[in-house]
Amino acid sequence: DFESAIESYRHALMLDPDFAVVRYQLATILEMKGFNADAERELAAALDSVPTYTEAALSLAALRRRLRRHAESLVLLVELLQRDPYNLDALTSLGETLFDSGRRGDASVAFARVLRFDPEHVGALYFEGVLAADQHRYREAIERWRRVVDLEPASEYARRARRDSRTAVDLQRIF
Repeated sequence: DFESAIESYRHALMLDPDFAVVRYQLATILEMKGFNADAERELAAALDSVPTYTEAALSLAALRRRLRRHAESLVLLVELLQRDPYNLDALTSLGETLFDSGRRGDASVAFARVLRFDPEHVGALYFEGVLAADQHRYREAIERWRRVVDLEPASEYARRARRDSRTAVDLQRIF
């Protein structure tokens, strides 16, 4: 019951407007309902309350990336990585944002850095596959995506890897 949840979260915020976790949870529901502007406001307010709230920063960066506002997403991720340069999820998000904004070389560097610290990071492996497929290296892409599925079969990255693998197999046959 999303409407009741939204109402409950808003009531909690009336009691404590600086409750960042509530703002983050509210933003998650608002985004699921398609209220992106409201979700963005709640995530920004959560970060105003707790500037080091990593999950809120990553969610806000992802939302802005989906809204094709790459520059704003990059600024947020760079600030996060300046505080925590070993945050692999932030580095993966940075790579994804760079990829989406057409900066493939920079994205590749970001994903390679993640994999240097964690060779089994499914996000970075997935995007290495995307970069390989982008260069028509389908066999390599498929290998990366199989690894993603093996490591975390129930993840969103695995779902995307399965889909992209089917396409890559077809393209490999054509080329």
